[in-house]
Parts: sequence; structure tokens; C-alpha cells
Amino acid sequence: MQDSFGRTIDYLRISVTEACNFRCVYCAPNGHVAPQTSPLTVEEIERVARAAVALGVSKIRLTGGEPLLRRDIVEIVRAVASVQGVRDLALTTNGFLLARLARELANAGLNRVNISLDTLRRERFAQITGVRAISPTGTSEAQPERQAGESARQDAFDAVWAGIRAAEDAGLAPVKINVVALRGINDDEFEDFARLTLTHPWHVRFIELMPVGANDAARELFNRHFISADELIARLPELAQSDAPRGNGPARTYRLPGAETTIGFITPASEHFCNACNRIRVTAHGAVCACLFGSNQMDLRQVLCENVNENALQELLARAIGSKPEQHPSGDDFAIHVQAMSKIGG
Repeated sequence: MQDSFGRTIDYLRISVTEACNFRCVYCAPNGHVAPQTSPLTVEEIERVARAAVALGVSKIRLTGGEPLLRRDIVEIVRAVASVQGVRDLALTTNGFLLARLARELANAGLNRVNISLDTLRRERFAQITGVRAISPTGTSEAQPERQAGESARQDAFDAVWAGIRAAEDAGLAPVKINVVALRGINDDEFEDFARLTLTHPWHVRFIELMPVGANDAARELFNRHFISADELIARLPELAQSDAPRGNGPARTYRLPGAETTIGFITPASEHFCNACNRIRVTAHGAVCACLFGSNQMDLRQVLCENVNENALQELLARAIGSKPEQHPSGDDFAIHVQAMSKIGG
């Protein structure tokens, strides 16, 4: 399937929940926004995946919110992995619940994970995520999602590191560490993150800060804390350009001398990669987004609820792909048009 500008669309990101157990400063600068609707069911997610694959999608990523808050996340993975034509199934997580689920997810058909970790320092972790320690327990089985916050039983920083190790042990490779670069908050840790690739089989990816929400709070946070990938790259002159690992997407990849894994930079703000964009998104409540920064969405929910034939679902996805803009807005219009990143899928 190609969009109207000749780009092949073979990558679908499906958000399985808007709920999150972290409160990261860059995700919701106006504060956390509670989910407004029930998420898509396992069956609905599988139907979306089948329709997308029929149009040529071969790579699917499950996102959130925090996807591991879904009690049925293993069933979701198993359902999507069963769709013939899915060659790469990945998941993005904050890692807090990953230690207990990594093996089950791998057995269900998950290929790899990206784990969000914006600092290597325990105290700073609490500052960025808004949590020090939380518990995922305490909800009834009738609820589709685990509660986002409960009384502390486990330190969240330690839990994330346990999740990284568990993913590696379960063979969810390559493990990638996602770091949102924040001037004045974590940019002094850039070299420490980069050197993880010398001692661990993990790929590290730095993501430029994006303005989440077309409002003053988002703009202020962006203006204060944005740091470009070029500025980060200049701090390590020994970096050499490198081939991308599997599933790398839009990252510009480099390697330190002697490192087996790579360092990637994703640059939606300083150098857009729209000409090579190969993806569409489906939100947790069934809206198709052809562009992360676009305000136009198409609703799949009615088609899913009416349980009409799969052709109607494919036609709607094809229309969304056909509406994909040539590039995302720039200047004052450059913003994600939701209140929180969890509303559209990270």
C-alpha cells in the first residue's frame, strides 16, 4: 500500500491503552489526562491487524499509555502474532511490569521491546516519571486494565532495570533503550547512556523532545528543554555512522569504537523524516492517525462494533493512508494535537 506521495506504508502502531502508571513530564505538560473511553478488545485489535496486513503492513508495534497495564496483554500479543504476514511484532513499555511478563510475551510471539528510560540516576528518575515506587496490583479481574497507581511495594527504578534484564533473558532482541533528550534535566547523562553500548547488548536511542499539546504549557516545556540531536552528536566526536539494527525506523544510527550495538537519534523537531515515513497509528479507542502531528483522525470503532465484513475495515484504513500529509507542520503549528502523548500512543 502506498500513500498519495508514493511512500510504502508497511508499519502499524496500535495503542492498546491510554492508561499509564508513570507521569512523565514531557508526556502531559498540563498534567495527567484520565482515559475517556474503553480500549479496543483483543478481538478488535486482531481485526485491525488483519485488515492492515491485507493492505501490506508487515511490522506492528503495540504501544500505550503503558501497554503492560492491560490484563490481557499476553492474549493481545498472541492474537496479533497469529496474523499471517506479521513479520515483526514489537512493544514499547516503561518496563515496570516487564520482569514478570517478559517470558510470557516472548512465548506468545512478541519479537522485541523498546524500554523507555530517561535517566540512569534513581533520584532523577522520580523527578522525570513522577513516581518513586508503585504497585500494579489491586484491581478486580473484571477490569481490563491494572490500576495506574497503588501503595508502594517495589521501587520503580529497580523494577525497570529488572525488566530490561528479563527482556534480554527472554530473547526479546534487540532490546532498545529509548531516551527522551531533555536540556537541563538529563542531557548531562548522554555520554553515560552512549557507553552502555560498550558493555551491554542494548541499543540506545535518543529522541528529540516534541511539543505535546498545542498550548502554552507544552510550548514552554519545549522551548526550555529541547536539545537537538546534532548538539548531542557533537559531544561524542568518536561516533561513526552505522547500519541500523532490525526495526530501526527513522533513527540515524552511529556506533562507538568497539561497541557491538548502536546509538540512534530520532529527530522529529530539528530534521523531519517525513519523506521516509512508513507508518500509521491506531489509538486505543479506535481512531486512525495518518500523522503523529496531524489533527485529522478517522474512526474505526463504528465499523468494528457493527462487525461488518473486513473489506469495510480495509477501505477505511486505505482512506486514512491516502490522507497522509506530505510532511508534518513546522514552526508555530508544530505540535501534537492531544493533551497527552498517551492519548495517541507513544
